Formats: sequence, C-alpha cells, structure tokens
Amino acid sequence: MDKLRGIDLSRYTTGPSALAVAHEVCRDLNWDPNESVSLSLVELLAQKLSPSPLTLQTMAVSEIDAAVLHCARGTCVAPIVQHAISTVAYPVMDLISTQILSARLESLLEAFPGDHFNHAVAVKANPVRSVLRVAQGKGCGAECASFAEVQHALSLGFAPRSIVFDSPCKTHDELYETIRAGVYVNLDNLEEVDKVRAIFEQLYPNGAEVPAVHDGQIGLRINPVVGSGSIASTSTANSASKFGLPLTSSTQDSLIALYKGNTWLQGVHVHVGSQGCPVELLVTGAARAVDFANAVGNGQVRVLDIGGGMPTVYDGLPTSDLSYADYAARLRVAVPDVFSGKYQVITEFGRSVFAKAGITVTRVESVKQWAGQNIAVVHIGANQFLRTAYLPHAWPHVFSVFSADGVLRDGPMVKQDIAGPLCFSGDFLAKDVLLPQMSVGDYVVVHDTGAYTVAMYSKYNSRPSTAIYGYATDANGAPQLTLFKDQESIEEVLRFWGP
Repeated sequence: MDKLRGIDLSRYTTGPSALAVAHEVCRDLNWDPNESVSLSLVELLAQKLSPSPLTLQTMAVSEIDAAVLHCARGTCVAPIVQHAISTVAYPVMDLISTQILSARLESLLEAFPGDHFNHAVAVKANPVRSVLRVAQGKGCGAECASFAEVQHALSLGFAPRSIVFDSPCKTHDELYETIRAGVYVNLDNLEEVDKVRAIFEQLYPNGAEVPAVHDGQIGLRINPVVGSGSIASTSTANSASKFGLPLTSSTQDSLIALYKGNTWLQGVHVHVGSQGCPVELLVTGAARAVDFANAVGNGQVRVLDIGGGMPTVYDGLPTSDLSYADYAARLRVAVPDVFSGKYQVITEFGRSVFAKAGITVTRVESVKQWAGQNIAVVHIGANQFLRTAYLPHAWPHVFSVFSADGVLRDGPMVKQDIAGPLCFSGDFLAKDVLLPQMSVGDYVVVHDTGAYTVAMYSKYNSRPSTAIYGYATDANGAPQLTLFKDQESIEEVLRFWGP
C-alpha cells in the first residue's frame, strides 16, 4: 500500500481504459500487476485512476474512413441480405451464418486439442436450439446458467457430463435433479456445498462413501481476484463480484479446508469476465486456478473450469475477432498444466463463439428530419439490444444500410440516429452515427448480433420476438435460408401475460 500512496499519476491522463493505464503504470515502475494485497495491485491502481482526469480514448473516424468501413462490412453480407429481404416478409429478422459459426468452433477445437477438453458453449449467449445443435455437432458441451437451460441442453441430447450447471442461485431440488442426471455442477457458495453434502447423505445414507459415479462431477467457483476489465458489468473477478468465493492470501487455507472436508469437491472453476477483459487477465485467472488445485493436493482436483471471456471485436467484419490460437499459446506458456492431460479442462466460451455469426436486418419504417433531427425509426431496439440502449458507449454495434431492393447504399456519409420501436425515450441503437442517408423502406443491418441479443429479449411493449434463420451458401454460391425459429405470433406474445 505504501507504494500506492507515493505514486504521482498526474501524467497518466489518457488511455483506452483505467485497467489499461494501470498495466502501463506497472510496466513503467517494474511492478508485478498481480502482487497480492487485499486486492490485486492492478485493481487498486484502476480504482485510484477512476476518479482521476483520465480520458478514455475514442477513435475519430473520418467520413472517408466511415464510407470505406461501411462498404467493407456491407459487402460481406450483401448476398444474404438481398436474398432475405426478397424472401422474408417480416420487417425484422435475425440471420445466423452456420458456416461462420462452424469455422469459429473448429478454430476453438484446433487451438485446444485433446479429449481432456470439454468446450461447453454458453447457452445464455444464444439459446436457439438450431444454433446449439451446430455446437453439439462439433462435439461441444453446454454451459448452463439456470436449471431450465440444463433441461434445454438435455432435451437437445447433450451428454449429461458435457453439461455444466453454473447458476449462482441453485435450489436443493435443482441440485438433486442435476446430480442424479449426471450433469457437471459448479457450486457458488457455502450454502450450495451444504446442500450437496445433504443430497449425498440422502442418496447414500449411513455414512456410505460417495461412489465413483460422482467422481469429477462437483466443482466450486472461486474468485481469483485478479482485477476488472473496462466494463464493470462483465467483470467477475474483482473484490465486489457476486460470483464464487474469493481466493486471497487470507482465505486460501479456509478454501483448502473446505475441499479437504468434502472430498467429492473435485473441480475448480474460475471465470474472470467477458467483454472488456484483456486476454492477459484470463490467463492470470487460469494460472490461479491451477495454483489452487495444486495447493489442495493429493490429486483431489480432477477438473479445471477456466471459463470463457474472450472479447469480441464489434466491427462487422467476419474474420477480425481475436484468435483462440493466440489465447491457447499464451496459456501454454503461463499455464502448461491446462494442456498436460493432468486435468479434465472445461471452457465456457459464448460471445466469442456466436457473435460474429449473426446479423439483424430491420426495415426503416419512418425518417424524421424536423428541427435539426435526422432519426430513422426501425423495428428493433431496446427490446433486443438492451445493453446497447442503456450503455451505448460500452456496447456499440456497427451498421450497414441497404436499399429496399437489397443494394448496399453508398454516397455521402451523414450523421443520423437509429431509433427503436419502444415507448421509451432511450430506445436508440445509435446516435450521430455516420452512414449513407437512410430513407423509408431501406433496410439497416446490425452486425455481430449472434450473442446476447435474442437471448436477452425483453417483453416490454409486448412486441413479438424476431424470426431467426440460419444461412449458408450452396455448392453454386447461392445463399440458402433455413428457419430456426419463427417470429412470435400475437397470441404467443399475449399468452405470456396469463389467461
């Protein structure tokens, strides 16, 4: 703490995030960013910098650059957009490229080879059954954030032990059913440990040992306390996180004792965060999990769940995302036990698997150009893009504009707003975004929407959830659509509100 009190941070006034500047301070002063205090040193620095004059850097995009980028991302999806709007009558739809999704999954499997890996994709990112079937067909498992998602995965035919039950709020009955079904379970807190102990006593009374069928079935989420990323709401490894039990110098002995007292606890789970967390933070979290497993000793820990968290580049370009191979290479250097076969290893990628495969296509229903306004009103907004509407600077999307007959617009780039259909003044997909001038009947493509969009759909205003189509190109290069889920009917929408 003394080194923090004496540091002059006045020269650190700009940076992409407080966390990034904190890492810069550590490099400048030759400090270990993960030095243990009550929190990590880098987290304390980030907190110290947060109220400082630090200005987060934004990329200024010229009209010429905006036009080039618009053309690049629009050209990537032009054939399927033209085909979809000529084929589907709905004013809004979601499209998932099964080819992009398959390629992304294959790159994950290539980066982490071996039968000891279970790549359990995050169901919460995109629960659409046909989308999950693509992942299942590649040999992936399913990471589930609720008991309903567990049932969802079982009904799709995922092998029980490839399913990971991760909810931070599990009832006794939910734990009983998932354990009986053979599903892998990550516990979150001491109360859940007590519940599982009681379940095993119920299943195997009179002091009987827990049989081998449950070996490697129960893990515990620990919070490695390695710091936050640039988006607080998706950072899960700081001292304020609601997830897991914090692993610090003062709690390690208690955590080890917890494992020793419950020998059926044979997994360690860490998940540092998602969008906004640098890859280095994920590597550090995995390293702490391995260190803790070794500290438990006696070969008790058999499963390492290193979570997901690979960030996504929201630029609308299908191949610009961060590489699983790069992440794996860093892990091989810093945490070689992940690849040694010593442990069964679970990953929980979601956004980085699904996001790039999806686009949302919506019709411009009206354009307001009164009193200095330039607002295009479309058929999707905060009902499907909650984070973008409420936190636009943290969760921006990029867009392309097509004419009514599916031709990519060009021409001067004009600042305009894209407003959604809800009775809510904050319902905007973007403000002051540089795009070709939109007209009534045009179509707007929202890029990189395959994750955390449809999955977060809101019933506010009782608008039907979108139709979802898979798409691919046939042997002749022609686009083909497959209905994954139809648009909700008005009757289905109203049924939600009861009889």
